[in-house]
Amino acid sequence: MAGIETGSTRAGTAKADLVIKNAKVITVDSNFSIEDAIAVRRGRILDVGTDAQIEPFIGRETKVLSLGGKCILPGINDSHGHAVWLAATNPPLALNLRYPAVSSIREAAALLGEEVKRSRPGDWIWGFGWDYGSLEECKADPARVPNRRDLDPVSPDNPVLFVDFSCHAVWANSKAMELSEVTKKTPDPGGGVVEREPGTREPAGLFKELPAEALIMKAAPRMTGEETKKAIMQVMEVLGREGITSAIESALGPGGNSMFRGLLGERVMDAYTELCREGLLTARFSILLLFGDYGAVSMDDFRRGLDAFQMPRNIDEKWLRFPGVKVFADGIPPNKTGWLSEEYEKESGGGYGSLVLGGRDDEEKIQALKEMIFASHEKGFQVGVHATGDRAIRVTIDGFIEALRRRPSINPRHYVVHGEMISQSDLERAAEHRIGINMQPAILPIIAEAQDHLIGERRSTWDWPFRAAVESGVRLTFSSDMPVTYPNWREGVQAAVLREAVRTGKVYGPEQRLSREEAIRAYTINGAWQDLMDDVKGSIERGKFADFCILGEDILTIDAHDIGKIPVLMTIVDGRVVYDASGGAFERA
Repeated sequence: MAGIETGSTRAGTAKADLVIKNAKVITVDSNFSIEDAIAVRRGRILDVGTDAQIEPFIGRETKVLSLGGKCILPGINDSHGHAVWLAATNPPLALNLRYPAVSSIREAAALLGEEVKRSRPGDWIWGFGWDYGSLEECKADPARVPNRRDLDPVSPDNPVLFVDFSCHAVWANSKAMELSEVTKKTPDPGGGVVEREPGTREPAGLFKELPAEALIMKAAPRMTGEETKKAIMQVMEVLGREGITSAIESALGPGGNSMFRGLLGERVMDAYTELCREGLLTARFSILLLFGDYGAVSMDDFRRGLDAFQMPRNIDEKWLRFPGVKVFADGIPPNKTGWLSEEYEKESGGGYGSLVLGGRDDEEKIQALKEMIFASHEKGFQVGVHATGDRAIRVTIDGFIEALRRRPSINPRHYVVHGEMISQSDLERAAEHRIGINMQPAILPIIAEAQDHLIGERRSTWDWPFRAAVESGVRLTFSSDMPVTYPNWREGVQAAVLREAVRTGKVYGPEQRLSREEAIRAYTINGAWQDLMDDVKGSIERGKFADFCILGEDILTIDAHDIGKIPVLMTIVDGRVVYDASGGAFERA
């Protein structure tokens, strides 16, 4: 790589800005080599090797970190999530409704009541993190769902929006529906579901999938530009603490302006661009663009957004890129909106789910999906398609293959986001056509037990087939889907290695477990591949970005049940320390 001194200068004149030695360097190169030391110059890796081999790079001005045998990995690449949204899902901006803080509808209502006492009449109250599988009332009665009547008695004058952990359902009170002008005459939007009260058609207060969620959010105030920039700064602090040096913001653009305080909208893109130009980014970001109304429910919406998009100028693409487009194919199995070829369990109400795109029937929706994929592909954009049900995944892969056939000169590494219930045959097709699969292993322990009820034990053991993906030759990438799960990637590694349900410890699909090395690859070099940057990041090799994550325990040997608890001691991006919890222990005397 031009301008980068390599190992040929070990005994020569080039001196490093930074040397890290006495370490367990997990390189994640093709051999998963373990080395002792790294030399860095001008934000790039000069060389990797033994302590003795790297010693000649140390000069009078070289900063030296001696790790005392601690592990150092390539910087983590969280390859799918909604980073800025994470900042708005915790107090004081939102009530914490996650399990175990909230384990019943009753507890959620009580928490709301306390917040109402602290609020002024008319203030919007947000909450985040509830899920059906954790609510006692829903577990006792599968037909029971959160309802506006659960919230109205304690919050008659404050509009309430409680977003579930998956971000695919919103539980609202009557005041929020009044302000958003949602009534029994409001039709279900294409691709979304407004739950209704039996016999009256009155909205029950539960809104599923983006098009329906947008209905109930349209009156809610958005964050300002300055608030959005502050949220990004807060998120970068979180990423630093977690050893994450690269992240993909999956779905920002005009299609998200009214969603979740505008945190999927153009204002966020503008904030990232401004921070990049100001030199204030401490992690590398790639943004997938969201076109059309509520995630592009029609091809006309989508094409208008695609044709109107202007790539931001005067940005350093080492730090901020706009490589692709996000499309939503279906919903998620916990909402019974993931599109399946085999029906959901009868005891859960049955049904097959559906595509969330506009169209009169399945064929029109499938055609719209394929047209969106090809329109993006033709312009050279990478496409990440949200697809969870096996049927939605199949038609998504059909669309990718068709686009590659029609314009084979372009291969921007399209990928399926989630791929939760992908079939063996579709794994093989994806591998053949170099289509990536981006999974979120930390979701599995949260939803596994509920999946037994929804899709049956036979299918739930195949859910998230990590091992099958690796053995098929697919480029498997891992991510947090923050804020769906917190971006603790060590918990993701643990989930991939153990596949144990968080509440009972039951193992789901032991044959689908991965080794630690395979899981680490999915969070590093494979994520860099998906990000179209595996030539400059994702492993600790000469010439690549000096992005590193230093751990407090050995991730390759610690008890697997403790992987998620491993502390990050230091994060280095572009050769600069952006997070340090080492207490100075690594500084050479």
